[in-house]
Amino acid sequence: MNNKTENIKLTKWLDKNIPAYFPNKGILIEIIENIAEATIPIRGLLERGITSREISQRMNIQDPIEKTFNLYEEEQIHEDILTHGIILQALKEKGVKYSFVASEEAAPLLGDGSFGITIDPVDGSSNVAVNRTVGTIVGIYNEQGEIVCAFYALYGIFTNLIIAINGMVAEFILDTSPYSMTFYHYVFQENIQMPNPEKGGIRCLGGDPMMWTTKCKNYEKKLIELKLKDRYSGSFVGDLHAILKFGGIYGYFPCPKPKLRLYFEWFPLAFIVKTLGGNFIAIGDDKDVDKIILMDEIKPLQKKNVKEIHAVVCGGIVGSKNIIDLFLTQK
Repeated sequence: MNNKTENIKLTKWLDKNIPAYFPNKGILIEIIENIAEATIPIRGLLERGITSREISQRMNIQDPIEKTFNLYEEEQIHEDILTHGIILQALKEKGVKYSFVASEEAAPLLGDGSFGITIDPVDGSSNVAVNRTVGTIVGIYNEQGEIVCAFYALYGIFTNLIIAINGMVAEFILDTSPYSMTFYHYVFQENIQMPNPEKGGIRCLGGDPMMWTTKCKNYEKKLIELKLKDRYSGSFVGDLHAILKFGGIYGYFPCPKPKLRLYFEWFPLAFIVKTLGGNFIAIGDDKDVDKIILMDEIKPLQKKNVKEIHAVVCGGIVGSKNIIDLFLTQK
């Protein structure tokens, strides 16, 4: 059952729900606030259609702009670069101290603060040009490399923010009311509980089905038998948000090779799901596509190792526990 209460702002909710004894509470809240605020202009740019395609049309650019690539040798589009810069600038302007900031779009930045930050500025950015849902994914790590907070902003028909911290998951809605006496801000909507169905829900499975292993193919057949509806959209954060509402599974099998980023995508979203009683299994690496890694077996992400391991990719499945556990029974 979801619990709705008064609409309070994100800052007030954080101060109320993070206990005073939480290590470096004030600094943690400052990091969350500043990145959350940075998602508001990102939402505005996306809403107004400021895409690379639009810019090319408006500026009458005939020749292709020089291509740039991220750490994964994937072509960067305008939205990736722009949103990455917006978030970093927000942290810089407010003087936020961090241990590291690692983003998909550039090499990690090191600092002398208490918390490390991972950012996927626009997850599903290839969906922007076709007007599909995209989002920003953030993970925050303590000095021991343990994830202590994760949240995402989802830019759709409306903009919302889902945050997991201190054993709870809450949803906030971006208040864009013209009657507001302040600038746009996130207000509390409800505490979330994720369904854990034995049948039904949704399945969002990516990768090349022709290349899936026998185990992965058998697993999909089982999900179809259990009446999980196919809802894969190409946006991890968009699909996961639907799973939080309806129950089910998001999966990206490492076939023909692993693709999704462990620390930028899988781990923050898995932290949210695990907080809600769900489960996450990392599947495959560069040597073994069937290798299974449980969440507590994943290396901590710290300042001393972030440059070496932040770019790790893998397959995986995440979602409702009953549905995830079925994978372990397949052959």
